[in-house]
This record gives sequence, structure tokens and C-alpha cells, in this order.
Amino acid sequence: MIQKFELINKKNLTNDVFELVFKWEKELEIKPWQFITFLIDKIWWRAYSILKIEWKNIILIIKKRELNEWWRWWSKFICDLNIWEILKWVWPAWHFILKENTNNKLFIWTGTWFVPLYNQIIWSINTNKNLKLKLIFWVREEKDLFYIDELELIKEKNINFSYEIFLSRDDLKWTNKWYVTDYINKENIINKFDEFYICWTPNMIESSIKKLIQIWISENNIYFEKY
Repeated sequence: MIQKFELINKKNLTNDVFELVFKWEKELEIKPWQFITFLIDKIWWRAYSILKIEWKNIILIIKKRELNEWWRWWSKFICDLNIWEILKWVWPAWHFILKENTNNKLFIWTGTWFVPLYNQIIWSINTNKNLKLKLIFWVREEKDLFYIDELELIKEKNINFSYEIFLSRDDLKWTNKWYVTDYINKENIINKFDEFYICWTPNMIESSIKKLIQIWISENNIYFEKY
């Protein structure tokens, strides 16, 4: 069923990452792994994971690509929209499923692949505050970071949630150097987390899965979304 969304707010989180707020005429309900598919005239379609829902508003975080970046340039069209412009969309779809259980969970992401995992973390906290949840993530430089204030707020309100940052080009006192795969070892994982949710590029997901399996994590407890 084709619907319409109206862009009501837009702000830069970094130089090329935008938070976009779209409004629908009805109150929205989602599951913590869903994405929305925009139908763009003369361009075909493009799917984006949902960060969160606030009443009739849907909030997305999108990295703006340029025209020379193959099919990803569609994001430029969306990020360049003016306030009050309208897009058609199909609602909703999903297959990156958060398991509804009492298992402690580790979330691994880079860049805007953060979005579905953030959604899942918030849902997990609201469902069971006793779950141990941790998010580890990577960007190249400090200037590429976003939503740190939001993560700090979640951490302050929920003692069982924590996060760590990895930067590959900057070396800061309050972050880790290199990549999130460097976090995956027996000391950090064994007897601490039961399930693993990874949202990343195919090669990096495969690297993370390989390291988890090497420390005897079952593939049945690893869930991922490749982009």
C-alpha cells in the first residue's frame, strides 16, 4: 500500500549525515527492525532503516552520497529535500530480527548502519531493563561521530547499557584505536554476551563473524544485516 510522508525537519549530524523527520497523518507503530521503502519518481526505490518513531513522526538517519557514487546517490535526492516536500513510501518491511528473550546482547556497527541497532537497543531497554546491552562502533575520525549525546543519556538512565567508540584515523584518550573487530576476543565476549547483532558491509560482517566463531560463539546466536 503506497502512502505519503511529509518532511518536517532536517539537520546535519556531521558534514554528510542527516537526521530527517517525516510526518504521516496517522499515529505509527513499528517493530524494532523495520525499514521503510521510498518510491522516488524516475529513480525507482530506496530502503532505509528506521531510527525511531515519535507519535506520527518517523525519524531516519541518512548518509548523503554524491552523484558519482553509483546507486547510493539516491540518498542525495532525499537529503536535499526541502521542508514540507512529500515522498511516497511503502510500509513496512524487515528481516533483521531482534530476538525477544532475556539474552545479553552485543551490537556492532559502523557509520549510519547504527540506525537499526539503535532502534533495537531502545526496544530492548524498554522491554527488559535487566538485559546487559553493549554497543561498539567505528568511524574514521572524531568529526564523523554522531548521536553521542543520545547514547550518553541512555547510559545515564540505564546502568546495564554501555558503549565504546573505535576510530581508525584519530587517536583520542576517550576512544579506542582501530576497528570494532579488535574488541572481539574471549576476555570481552565470553560469559558476558549471548547474542550478537551486526550491521555493516559484507566484508566487515564476515570478519566479525569469523572472529566470533573462533572464540566458540555459535552462528545460531549471530544476526546480521549486510548493506
